[in-house]
Amino acid sequence: MSGVRRSGVLCAATLLAALPVTTGCPPPPKKPTCGWLAESPKAGVGRLAVLVDVSTSTRSASGVGSPDYPAALHGKIEQAVGEQRTVAISPFSGPSGNLSLTTRATNWKAQATNPKNLEGKREDAAGCLQDDVRQAQKTVPGRGGTDVLRAISQAAAWLRADPKAPTRELVVATDGLVTHGCADLSRSKFRGKPEIDAIVAECLKGELGVKDLDGITVTMVGVGHPGADQPMPSTAQVRWLRDMWAALCLAAGATGAPEAGSVPDTDTAGTVPAPDESVQDPPVRFGTEAAAFSLPGALFDTGRWTLRPEAAPVLARIAVQIRSSPYTRVVVEGYADPRGGDVDNRTLSENRARAVADALAADGVRSPQSRGMGATTTCFDGTPVPATDTSDAGLQCLRRVDITAS
Repeated sequence: MSGVRRSGVLCAATLLAALPVTTGCPPPPKKPTCGWLAESPKAGVGRLAVLVDVSTSTRSASGVGSPDYPAALHGKIEQAVGEQRTVAISPFSGPSGNLSLTTRATNWKAQATNPKNLEGKREDAAGCLQDDVRQAQKTVPGRGGTDVLRAISQAAAWLRADPKAPTRELVVATDGLVTHGCADLSRSKFRGKPEIDAIVAECLKGELGVKDLDGITVTMVGVGHPGADQPMPSTAQVRWLRDMWAALCLAAGATGAPEAGSVPDTDTAGTVPAPDESVQDPPVRFGTEAAAFSLPGALFDTGRWTLRPEAAPVLARIAVQIRSSPYTRVVVEGYADPRGGDVDNRTLSENRARAVADALAADGVRSPQSRGMGATTTCFDGTPVPATDTSDAGLQCLRRVDITAS
């Protein structure tokens, strides 16, 4: 981040407060000079391509909690400048993954002979590249979704364009959530090696060449880390996602397995633009299937909605299961047996559902919704209770509360 410049008013006030000592205002932070970095790169110089995912899934509404890619990439930028590599930086999003590469030749040692001036040129190169990354992350996506693999293929073509380059490295700052093409994850179950093998096999039919990444070192930063407002994968799902990208990169000939580096969150509003409501990503649901639970009527006294003490551990277990999965909606439905009037049964079922929803909320489940369904004649598993069975034990399964998480 660039420093905050002090205004002339603030500086004057500082001088007045400091009288009679005479001093001058500190000079404003030096803005890096970037013009010389646009020179045509020389052949035989190491190359680095940096891709920044700007799809909606990487952004939060306030900007706070978006992946802070400039911070995560700082070390890679410093290393590339130190080695005087040619660096190309581009945002990407949408189904095409089209790149708009900003290319910089960081040959700072050829720009001066004085050691102090040389250090200034090196700092300029690093500052300009870091500004390029910041500007890339501020790019507003034109279309929803993303095809990370296609963007990687385009960057790899640029890296291979100089056959004499001694090093070729590709760094991709992304949550890794593909929603277009052969690796589309919008319906993925996020479990098991067979699914990864099937994705790789499908991609090798044409979208991925076995030599696309030949001789290229690939590093992926932020895989499994979407914006704060987005559905979050579990730890196991993040591991699966990293394994998938490692398999895809190796299938394309990448040197080694991609390192799935970590990325911090932004902590200042406005650092990253909020998602554009007109550009929506296809949802990645992380293989989450609706889960259903049922509390038997035995956890309530007859005709009452106060939960018995033995309900507490049952609800605690259910709450942990819900909290441990990326569910976004929890509905609690109460039922009554056919005895009693319709109005009484509706009230009883509503109050029982509300009691369970309140208990789940107290155990950390976010915003469970409750509603009363009135009387029923079928148990949770769909088994009907004969009208001739009026025993308390026979009707117990009807006096229940069902919980659905999706």
